[in-house]
This record gives sequence, structure tokens and C-alpha cells, in this order.
Amino acid sequence: MIGRGRGSRHSDTQILLVEDDRPTLEILSLYLERFYTILACTSGDRALEALRSNRYISVIVTDLRMPGVNGYDILRWTAENAWRPDRTIPAVVLTGHGTPEDEHRARSLGVTQFQRKPIDLRQLRDAIEACLGSPEARSLGRTDIVRAAEEWNS
Repeated sequence: MIGRGRGSRHSDTQILLVEDDRPTLEILSLYLERFYTILACTSGDRALEALRSNRYISVIVTDLRMPGVNGYDILRWTAENAWRPDRTIPAVVLTGHGTPEDEHRARSLGVTQFQRKPIDLRQLRDAIEACLGSPEARSLGRTDIVRAAEEWNS
């Protein structure tokens, strides 16, 4: 599902939104498509397909815990295969059951923004804007992220 942003300075900005709970995905999509172009996926497998075929995704917003390919798998794939040699794609992690270890693990994969469920829509938008505008998000080094991904795989 693709929604087009309307009337925002980031309306051409593509956000990959990954959430396995369909009602949550629909609510988030309806809100966010007011500001961005949304590529909504109900599974990690579909998210990886979108990442492989679309080089214009600016931010990933993903649930961590999903059946099959999960949020960590998406973040790890992005770090290892990003088409931008100097950095990975900034990400916002959505979690309903996040632990300090989850947060540490996600940070080691380059995540700078976390949103706890239930999601506050304005805070989610602020997190996306932070990803789009922060120097930290623009300069995440792939080498360190790939190294961290390898450590988590071993």
C-alpha cells in the first residue's frame, strides 16, 4: 500500500512503515500519509522486498517483534545492503514489549528513535522529523553498524 503525502515540506519523502498488526498499520498510514509518501508493509518479508526495489526510502518505521522476518532482520539487512555507502537508512522502532536489551540491540544497529506502543501520533511524526533532520541520522557509519549486526548474529 502506498499513500501520498499532501501539503508538507516532506510530501515526497518516502517512509517505509512495517507493522504486522493491520489495524495499527492502517491508523499509522492514514496519519502519516498527510505528510509523507508511505510504503506500508504487513510483514518483514514485504519490507525487504520494498527495500530491494526502492532506493528512495528516507526513513524506516518498523515494529521490532513480528513473525518471520522481524524488525532486527530489517535493520540488519539495511545496514549490510544500504545503497548509500556512507550511511544506513535512519529508523524509528515501534515496540510494545521493548526491554533495555532490545533498545541496546537496536541502537547498535543504528536506531536513534524509539516509540513505545500505544503510539502517540505526534511523537511518531517528531521522531521521523528528527531522523530526517538530525546530523546524527545523516551520518551513521555503516562500518560500525555492520560490525554490530555481525556480533548480534554470532
